[in-house]
Amino acid sequence: MAAPTARSCCVADVALWRALMDRTMYAESFVEHRDCETPETLRWLPMMYRAAAARLEKLEREAEQQYPGIFEHLDTERAAAGAAVPSWCWLPVARVQEVLAHHYTSSGTGIEGTSPTAQRSVDAARLASIGAWRAAGRHLVHPDDDLVPWPHEAECDEGDEMPVDLPGRWPLFGLYVVFLSPNPAVRAEGGFLHLEWDEREQRAALRIASDTEPVAGLERLDAQSLHLVGETILEAARKTVRAVPSDTVLAASSDSEPDRSAMLLAGKNRFWVRAADRLTSPQVDFVDAAQALGRVPGVLWPPEQPDAKGGAPSLWLAMPASA
Repeated sequence: MAAPTARSCCVADVALWRALMDRTMYAESFVEHRDCETPETLRWLPMMYRAAAARLEKLEREAEQQYPGIFEHLDTERAAAGAAVPSWCWLPVARVQEVLAHHYTSSGTGIEGTSPTAQRSVDAARLASIGAWRAAGRHLVHPDDDLVPWPHEAECDEGDEMPVDLPGRWPLFGLYVVFLSPNPAVRAEGGFLHLEWDEREQRAALRIASDTEPVAGLERLDAQSLHLVGETILEAARKTVRAVPSDTVLAASSDSEPDRSAMLLAGKNRFWVRAADRLTSPQVDFVDAAQALGRVPGVLWPPEQPDAKGGAPSLWLAMPASA
């Protein structure tokens, strides 16, 4: 009998299945010894899942090694923030910086002496991306090429629209967008996406942490920010750079003019902005990858708020909605 689809699956059945199945068992759907059960045309799927899960496990492990207990501290900070932070924002990066300054100013982090302010700023952006993804339930999303082509483009057209309405349709605290890497030794690469509310400036931003290096590592996460302002991506980048240049975490450039920096920021993140926009569009269908392999019942998107931290990542396939 075929597994029920996401559309036909009863909400009560989904709740029962989630209650019976520990999230730590989810990865069993993608283990290597079951590849022989998978149609040849779909074998890339479990390989991509395993590679992505390994990357993400390494990032979480390195974060905990460098900042022991960091995510517990940040969860406590989010609970304390309450309604001061919008429901679509897990934790403002400024609050993450405060946690680092308060709890990790000694050798307890594994780093001799006090962490420099600049390093705390960079690490706070990286930790906020990982933390938002963890708090949302560790969800990976793989977009169909017809939905979001990969790889991202280097140039940004003046007419590329900036989706300033993202907060009204953002489904989870954070997502990890994953793709099959053209490098067979890497197999998977991607990036974190989450929204942030700046309490001081009273503005929203799209936070991006690209994870596309051949070897995953906390220090290799390329954290960027784009304020959700303006009509185009380039306009948003210009306003971001002019407002808080250090907030973009841009690499040093011989050309320090703000407009040049804005063009670099826009071009570097054009793909990610498009991905955030299209993945939150009502014209997109999501299917659990384990369901697509016929190994679990159908579940609905967006998933319910997680109650099992520490579980394996879940992988969703995003594709243009059927007519």
